[in-house]
Amino acid sequence: MRRDPSEQSEMVSQILYGEKVEILKQSGNWLLIKNCFDQYEGWVDYRGILEDTADNVEKVVLSNAQMIVVEGQNLLVPAGAEVEGVKIKKQQPTGKQIIETAQMFLGIPYLWGGRSSFGFDCSGLVQIVYKINGMALPRDAKDQAQIGQIVSSLSESFSGDLAFFSTNNQTITHVGIIIDQQTLIHASGYVRIDTLDQLGIYNKQRQEYTHKLVLIKRIIV
Repeated sequence: MRRDPSEQSEMVSQILYGEKVEILKQSGNWLLIKNCFDQYEGWVDYRGILEDTADNVEKVVLSNAQMIVVEGQNLLVPAGAEVEGVKIKKQQPTGKQIIETAQMFLGIPYLWGGRSSFGFDCSGLVQIVYKINGMALPRDAKDQAQIGQIVSSLSESFSGDLAFFSTNNQTITHVGIIIDQQTLIHASGYVRIDTLDQLGIYNKQRQEYTHKLVLIKRIIV
């Protein structure tokens, strides 16, 4: 999904295999669409969208990249894609399940606008980890920060809580998933585990703080 109807325009998000979209308008070969999963809007080449005439069925959110067969052709689909025929998780996940899912993606490279196991940005990682566990979160970090319950301090945080960060003390620019009260997993360069304290994220390789902690939210209640 691109910000404007052009191949040269910035990629702002992605539509994964099996996700439904609403077509809002057309400009030449480009469609302005809305992802029905997270209501995110962007432009896509019309050739990437197929009409689905099948009845609505329950879908499974894949827990890892997987090869499927579509019209006789092998297709590798990423974690977060939806495949017909298997029931999606219904129960609310535990913090342990959230962390176990996130750890599957350690080492996957950072990709601006990415929300799949082929490349993540920070909020894309958080969204897909929760999607795999049956919960729908907004696409961007600033919007993810608007949901859930505020956790007053890092010392009161639980596994699976979301930590939000800023570089200017105002605008939220980054998000990660708290593993425990000393570490978190996030997408920064690649999906990695870093040290966390009341000041923010400390990168031991660079020996510096890279993100300032401004907010903690609890999504699982």
